[in-house]
Amino acid sequence: MGFFSPAPARIVSASADEIGRRFRLIRIRQVSVMLLGYALFYVCRLAFSATKKTMIEEGAYTAREIGYVGSALLVAYAIGKLACGFLADRANIRRMFAFGLFVSSLATMTVGFHVPAAMLMVVWFVNGLAQGSGSPCCVVSLARWWPNRSRGTFYGIWSCSNNLGEAIAYVVTSVVMVKVGEAWGADLAWRSGFWGAALFGFIGVALIAVFMRDSPQSEGLPSVAEWEGEVRSEAERKTAGDVGRGQRLALTNWAVWMVALAGGFFAMSRYAIIDWGIFFLEVKKGYATETAAWIITLNSIVGAVSSGLSGIISDRIFKGSRNELALMAGVLNITGLSLMMLVPVKCIWLDVVAMVCFGLAVGILLTFLGGLMAVDLVPRVAAGAALGIAGMGNYFGAGIQSAVSGLLVGRDAATGKAYLLGHTFANGYTLDYLAVFWIGMATLSVLCALTVWRAKR
Repeated sequence: MGFFSPAPARIVSASADEIGRRFRLIRIRQVSVMLLGYALFYVCRLAFSATKKTMIEEGAYTAREIGYVGSALLVAYAIGKLACGFLADRANIRRMFAFGLFVSSLATMTVGFHVPAAMLMVVWFVNGLAQGSGSPCCVVSLARWWPNRSRGTFYGIWSCSNNLGEAIAYVVTSVVMVKVGEAWGADLAWRSGFWGAALFGFIGVALIAVFMRDSPQSEGLPSVAEWEGEVRSEAERKTAGDVGRGQRLALTNWAVWMVALAGGFFAMSRYAIIDWGIFFLEVKKGYATETAAWIITLNSIVGAVSSGLSGIISDRIFKGSRNELALMAGVLNITGLSLMMLVPVKCIWLDVVAMVCFGLAVGILLTFLGGLMAVDLVPRVAAGAALGIAGMGNYFGAGIQSAVSGLLVGRDAATGKAYLLGHTFANGYTLDYLAVFWIGMATLSVLCALTVWRAKR
């Protein structure tokens, strides 16, 4: 691992009171840095979402090129997340986390210089690989610093970073674009969106380097299992200190792979809104960019709340079971998408309700199908591997979505305006192919998640 090797263990010499005080202090700092740091990973890749329409209509890139570039990032993210998941179990997570965000920030800054489409795909693929380091490092940190009984609670709190990052990206990017566009024109507007996102990323690198820590042992503290007096399962005992064996158990667990498949279908519907939600509201319903951005941002704000509460509710009410909430959220996800996409009229309150439903669902499903249900099924030493497998499924699905969605968008040659492909019925109602695709994938996600209802660690 070289530079990324785990920080060396130090001798435990503090009193029990001092150990308890230091655990509390470092845990607060750790979860705060993970929450903000991972949110800034999102900012560095979601600048694309708020700039799509401007780039297409300015002729910077075509809708098809943008769809392929989005797929390049997400497929690379799937590969990076799997690889980094297996590496994070063996790594110094502070260094790995900071390095990934640094590379992602560089890539985001580069896009603002309007590189050719082929180079854009390469740069965004590199960004995807770097992005893959973010969540594995955070999940391994959770496994190293928190006991199993409160894993869901703090995983849920950390999962709010996804929604926080989306909200920052949408609001900051759209505001920067509008202000720069008014002052210097639309071409510089979309480019400034990427530069602003990169600046936020570099700030995050500094915060991670200063405040994050690798493991309790590297801080002169006992392991969390020893300190918390955990009663370990047979798998935990057999794999204690044996990362390779724990990772092999993760690789051969069918339920982990089924969670990854369910997460892949869910990611298709989630990233549909992240990547194309603003675009859909602009083109289909005629909203201004700022209004569309604020409507889509609502799902991120609501999702942050549901993410934070999902782990607490599943830990305390459902005794660590995630299945009941996952089923309810899956149905709510389908409902939100249907309200927004199948009702053709421009009705802001209805679209707000749709995004609230969608946000409630996404917060829960992102926490559970994004990794927690997979991590629950494996020993602690393989938390990164399980997260990597689940993440690979999620982002291969998201990558497929980006390419397919790009093919379902057209551009009028005469006016330069973008439009949605669809079928118009005799009564005049138009069913967009995007709606069929996105809602269908959300439905498949629910069905796949039901197959692991009785799966155990």
